[in-house]
Amino acid sequence: MKYTELKAKHSAEVNNFPMAFSFSDDQLVKALKKLNVKRENMEAELMGLDGGGMIRKTDVEAFDNMFARHRTERAEAFKDDEFLINAINYELGNHEFIITYDPQPVIDALNLDIEDERVLKCFCIARKKYLEWQEEHGCFA
Repeated sequence: MKYTELKAKHSAEVNNFPMAFSFSDDQLVKALKKLNVKRENMEAELMGLDGGGMIRKTDVEAFDNMFARHRTERAEAFKDDEFLINAINYELGNHEFIITYDPQPVIDALNLDIEDERVLKCFCIARKKYLEWQEEHGCFA
């Protein structure tokens, strides 16, 4: 599996999880309907998430388990050098490395330990591939 495939899988699971967001009273009404919660019971039945999100308290364990599984799947996938190189290459583009030449956003996005010899080697390979591709496709001014 490629990094983008794992990201898409995890994204789909999060998007399909029963949660809602609201920033106005109208949106709150829709969110409560989506989660099948009555307004008078919302404090007892809902848990707030950062950024205006909410889930049912009965779904908290499943929510936590989903993200724990995502972390485990990602950590397991990152044990494969090819996968890790693919992930770094993708995030170099995603964080516009060709413009900034700043590796830190990529390191942060992937939660990499750049002092790990294997990770550093994979990072260097990915960066080289990324820059070669950019040069081959005329992305340098």
